[in-house]
Amino acid sequence: MQIAILPRPDGLPDFKEALAALGRVPATLYNGLEHAAFKTSSFRDVECPGERLDCGLSASLFRFHGIRHLHKEGIDAVADRFTWTFDRLPFMGISFHYERLHVRVLKGPGGSLPGCGASKTKNRFYGQIPTMYLIGKKPTRTKANLIVLWDFDEAYGLAKLWLALPSGGGRRPQDVSAYWCEPIPHPAEGIGTPPPPPPPPDDDLGDLIQREETPKQQRKTHR
Repeated sequence: MQIAILPRPDGLPDFKEALAALGRVPATLYNGLEHAAFKTSSFRDVECPGERLDCGLSASLFRFHGIRHLHKEGIDAVADRFTWTFDRLPFMGISFHYERLHVRVLKGPGGSLPGCGASKTKNRFYGQIPTMYLIGKKPTRTKANLIVLWDFDEAYGLAKLWLALPSGGGRRPQDVSAYWCEPIPHPAEGIGTPPPPPPPPDDDLGDLIQREETPKQQRKTHR
């Protein structure tokens, strides 16, 4: 499903600015969520090989292992506190703050934003309403709300991650909008064979040898 893209107002980051502000987070998310997908796939292979897991169960397993991994990496992630029903369980997410950015990790098949359902909290989040949170004991105001979208591939591996700046909520996926939504490059992308070292500079050794030999030759001539 194609996301409705709206013009981005001043004061909110573009994709590159948001990616830079998140620093190590995208690589950490890829590592953590690939681990979570592997644990989900391993559970399926042991308990019901060859079958499809219930959507709520697979998403819950993924979320559980993803949060545990993020904690090990020093990111204070928690399960979303949205009011949920069983049909919305697969889209329950992970929530954390980083550098005054509020980030929610949600399942988004093919990089599509899920709908907000009846959640007023989620609608405010999609609408870029700032919120307050604590850094230690200091109240801090968020400056932007970001969504990291993920999806399983056919083997319950991690398909891809996308980063989105939502602009408006709605009950259904077709009712929501974003200022932008882009794939997050995998940490392994762009890593290739290092370029060969540059050739050594011309040190004029030939001229130096010539200059050193010339006086000797001259002395032999005088003898």
